[in-house]
Amino acid sequence: MKAIRVKDGIIHLSESKAICPECERHIPFDEVGEKLRLSDNVNIRHKCKCKRFIGITSDFRGDIVAFSLTNKP
Repeated sequence: MKAIRVKDGIIHLSESKAICPECERHIPFDEVGEKLRLSDNVNIRHKCKCKRFIGITSDFRGDIVAFSLTNKP
């Protein structure tokens, strides 16, 4: 999260640091931001363009991060 000072306060901006663990594609905030905001859980399941499901959540700073949903041997 980045804090930017403005005239009457501070604006906090979150950014997407989500990278698909399968294909290593950067997942933009526009793809998952609204789903994450509307979700009742702390994470969501998202289908990447590589056709695999990954988990998306936000860290303690508010940045969007991705994680694998499958256990690899």
